[in-house]
Amino acid sequence: MPETTKATPPEQKRARRKLPLHYAILIAMVLGAGIGLPLNYAKGAGSLDAGTVDAIAHAAQEIGGLWLRLLSMLVVPLIISSLITGVTGMGDLRTLGRLGGRTLAYYLGTSMLAIATGLFFVNLVHPGVGAELTVLEQLAHGHQAPDVASSGGSVLSVLWRQLTHMVPKNPLKAAADGDMLPIIFFSLLFGGFLGAAKHSPGDSPRGVQLLIDLFAGLFDVMMRMTLWVVSLAPIGVFGFMLYAAAGSGLEAFRALGLYAITVMAGLLVHGMITLPLLLLLLARRSPWKHAKDMMPALLTAFSTASSNGTLPLTMRCAEDNAGVAPKVSAFVLPLGATINMDGTALYEAVAVLFIAQAYGVDLSLGQQIIVALTALLASVGAAGIPHAGTVMMVVVLGAVGLPTSAVGLILAVDRLLDMARTTINVWSDSTAAVVVARYADEVPASTAAS
Repeated sequence: MPETTKATPPEQKRARRKLPLHYAILIAMVLGAGIGLPLNYAKGAGSLDAGTVDAIAHAAQEIGGLWLRLLSMLVVPLIISSLITGVTGMGDLRTLGRLGGRTLAYYLGTSMLAIATGLFFVNLVHPGVGAELTVLEQLAHGHQAPDVASSGGSVLSVLWRQLTHMVPKNPLKAAADGDMLPIIFFSLLFGGFLGAAKHSPGDSPRGVQLLIDLFAGLFDVMMRMTLWVVSLAPIGVFGFMLYAAAGSGLEAFRALGLYAITVMAGLLVHGMITLPLLLLLLARRSPWKHAKDMMPALLTAFSTASSNGTLPLTMRCAEDNAGVAPKVSAFVLPLGATINMDGTALYEAVAVLFIAQAYGVDLSLGQQIIVALTALLASVGAAGIPHAGTVMMVVVLGAVGLPTSAVGLILAVDRLLDMARTTINVWSDSTAAVVVARYADEVPASTAAS
């Protein structure tokens, strides 16, 4: 009897027909610019009433602003649930020993090197200088100039004020106010003690486990909400691009090109020079061979822009191809997918300085150090899903008092940058695995540097 062919479920058919998000964003960007640029030209030529053009631009900005509010709505619960779940998932912090210390030190070190690379390029290129983006801030904030936080004083005093500000007097008030640095600090601390309480005798294991399950469930729900809001990104991009094109013409897009080049240059230097040097010097590993070992994971990270989604493949490549012991990869790589976001940290630092330059704000060395520290902390809180760095951008911008309305415009070129920075995130995680494994004496001799 011939086999009957099973009907394809309607859900699968719809999923196959669904346009990939990066294509949808690209189409929205082209449509927004394609409508806005002729409006800007007609306004300048006098063939269309300026009031009509301004009304259309304002309506488009309102659409983009609504999407931005949805994005901002996610920040506090996403950071809290992501950090607490990630830290408690590490196990009992008191028993991690040298493995945990070395891993955290490596992650913090490479992230700061990535941020320093980004700051170097953005100060060298100055991609935001002369960009006509102030119209976004004027409508969003009633023509008020950006108020840069912690301005004035020496570098040390500015840094000290920011560090003391990280410790919240009232964590609930900080969450209600959207004060991100205190939220990140408290979440890390709370997650650490929650993980320690799970393994401490005398504590209530049931109550502690309920808390752990609560935050894990919250994180799962927030990731789903984030993916839904991100799926609406083409609408927000269309609104902001139409608004920028109608109000500023081609000048805004020239600056975006320089911005994208600056980010890509920083990512290339970090991924092709800094991390390979660390592999050679610390792991005694051939960077070329390690890249070939990790290539399936790197290509998956580039195509999906999700370090969390790539994690199973990253672990398999590290263990099967690079020879990292499961004991090491099971700790280092999941932790890295949570807190080690070199590419995201670099991107956020460059984007903040680009926006500052676009609004004519000259950030001092002390303020740039604040940007670096905030980008580091925000990258720790970034979920490993596509465009999560965009959500965290709100955190970094808020730390220095810059307007968040330009996020929609930056997102117009974000898909390619997201794919590139996710690849750097996974590449950095894999280098950490072999470096930590070497010093933990967990790498077989057969996989040593060739």
